[in-house]
Amino acid sequence: MRSIPTPLALAALLVLTSIRDVSSLSTPKFRNFSRRDYLNALGNTIATTSPFLIPIISNAAILSTDDDSQGIAAITDSQVGRAFRRSVVQGAQVADKLDEKWERFSDSLRDKSKCDPTTGRRLYDNGKRKDGTPIGNPGLGALCSPEPLLPLNVAMTESILEAAINSALIASGDITSSTQRESLNKSIQETKNLVRPSFERSMQTSVTDDEKNRGMFNFNLYATLRAIATFLRGDKSSIRAFQIAWGNELSKKFAPYATRKDFISPFSGRDEEFQDYDYDKNALLDALGKLTATLNQLKSGGLLGYYEISIPYDDYGSVVTVALDAYAPIGVEILLSEQNVIVEGPIQALVRALFDEAKINFGLDTFYIDPSTTRQDSYNPTQLLVSLNSLRKM
Repeated sequence: MRSIPTPLALAALLVLTSIRDVSSLSTPKFRNFSRRDYLNALGNTIATTSPFLIPIISNAAILSTDDDSQGIAAITDSQVGRAFRRSVVQGAQVADKLDEKWERFSDSLRDKSKCDPTTGRRLYDNGKRKDGTPIGNPGLGALCSPEPLLPLNVAMTESILEAAINSALIASGDITSSTQRESLNKSIQETKNLVRPSFERSMQTSVTDDEKNRGMFNFNLYATLRAIATFLRGDKSSIRAFQIAWGNELSKKFAPYATRKDFISPFSGRDEEFQDYDYDKNALLDALGKLTATLNQLKSGGLLGYYEISIPYDDYGSVVTVALDAYAPIGVEILLSEQNVIVEGPIQALVRALFDEAKINFGLDTFYIDPSTTRQDSYNPTQLLVSLNSLRKM
């Protein structure tokens, strides 16, 4: 549970969930983070206004076991969703009336005419004090000109899934064992058989081939990751080994020759970015170059629409943030996290592998964000935000 300074922000933030972890898959101490000058708003948002963070059960998909009629659907439309939204989110109870007041207040500060020139995002105005001075820096919202998702590259998704299966076998200690492979494939198929009816119902509204392809990818990714967690018996050290192996596979596949020269950020560098660190700076930049190159490939394959990588200067090299807009498998990750399946998605696996290669320890926080609204009844997370904090040499 987090402690934050203002009462209204406390009420708002308590309905929001952060999926938090560290490189060892143990729980780190909470650390606030910010993103460059105007991106401080994101840190301020997390710490004070929280207009972006998802209440993780808000619009996530949910698998029904007792009531088959619920199926996989937007949780806001299900009985479970309506109940949970008025109940406990990680032990925090929030009054509905205060929620509604906060939603109206926060959305009223959104100025759709303001667009940040560096990030191309809408700006939030945090309001003014009685003396007329502004409260904090403007917050960043949705992209002013969203980049449409490219058609999903089915061959790319299949290679990502195959890499996940191979990596699970590596983590099990015997990738060459036909018995182990058969066991994992059987577990994946059993999971598919279990959840297929629910996913098929959720795909009934799919019209285009691309929509159907995305639905099938989410179905296969969910079944694969859930089966891998079972296959590895939920052992944290094995799952960490899986994630690093998976990330290495993705990096070799999509960015085999990338270096620090490939690192791209919408923010210009500043000398004070690196003032208090003990790791190899060039190793970090090489890792971010590989991350950039891989994200470019995933973007071209229709898995995400836009990405930003930031090293906030005011954290002096101890924080890196990665934001992915229109992230295709976000619903799968939310569903797995709701079901307490501790296997993370491909982006977290990639980051863990790259920083492991760079010999950098870190804490990792994952947030699911709807940058367009704070209203819970219409909250639809589309952005994945990964914050790496407390960077230090291994």
